Amino acid sequence: MNASRTLLLSIALTPAILLGQKHDELVSIQRDVAQLEDQMKQLQKALDEKVTALTALLQQSIDLSNKTSAAMAAMQHNVDQKLAEQQTNLVTPVATLGTKVDEMSGDFRSVRENVAELVRKMIDLDGKVTDISQTVRTLAAAAAPPQPPPVAAPAGTSAQQAPDTCSGTSAELSYTTALGDYNSKKDDIALDELAQFVKCFPQNSNAPNAQYYVGQIYYRAQDYKSAAEAFDRVLEGFPKNPKTPEAQYMKACALLNNHEKTAAGQEFKSFIATYPDSPKVPEARKHLRELGLAGSRTK
Repeated sequence: MNASRTLLLSIALTPAILLGQKHDELVSIQRDVAQLEDQMKQLQKALDEKVTALTALLQQSIDLSNKTSAAMAAMQHNVDQKLAEQQTNLVTPVATLGTKVDEMSGDFRSVRENVAELVRKMIDLDGKVTDISQTVRTLAAAAAPPQPPPVAAPAGTSAQQAPDTCSGTSAELSYTTALGDYNSKKDDIALDELAQFVKCFPQNSNAPNAQYYVGQIYYRAQDYKSAAEAFDRVLEGFPKNPKTPEAQYMKACALLNNHEKTAAGQEFKSFIATYPDSPKVPEARKHLRELGLAGSRTK
């Protein structure tokens, strides 16, 4: 009986208990929803603030970009304007300079043509002068009796003993002319001029040189006998001249080329003994060794 009452009482109280529990849960849910709504509001507020800040930054960026674009456009305009001004300022001078260069090119062509014409005329004139000189020499040779070969006058001979053909002749001009023809390898003309100079001016300081060059002309013409004789005249007429050592060496070479080996060997030995400091001494000794002659080491 008691058990049945207890059961019935439990059954009767169960809905009330359940309703109390539901109410508590509902209150808890409402509280949670309220907290969630409050958090949502705070998040919305923070989001709005950030969006506002980003909007402000974006607007600043847009404004800065606009200002930069405006500045670049202004700068470009200024550059274009400066370039246009520079181009305007340079076009006229450059055009003028080009015209002047063209004019100078024409002038240079004219000068070149004139110089070429002048050179041609000078060549023609030189040829005519050479022809006249040869004609005069031919006429003079035909009019005058044959002269003996030029011989350098011994030391102590007076310049006043020269032939009458030397009167009024300038020693300096005669030697310069003869040397120029010698260097130009006009050997026929130079030979006559050098021989005449030695004859007319035996006491002149250039007389040994002139006689030496006479020997060189014969030597390069392979007339070694005449070359040896001409070099020997330097040794006899100008024994203490700076050209004398070279003349003795060349005389020995001329004798050697003329197949006069014994005479050449003696001349080489004399050269080595007389001029031991000459730069030609090694060559002289070499020739002596090639000849197989004793005394190649003569001091």
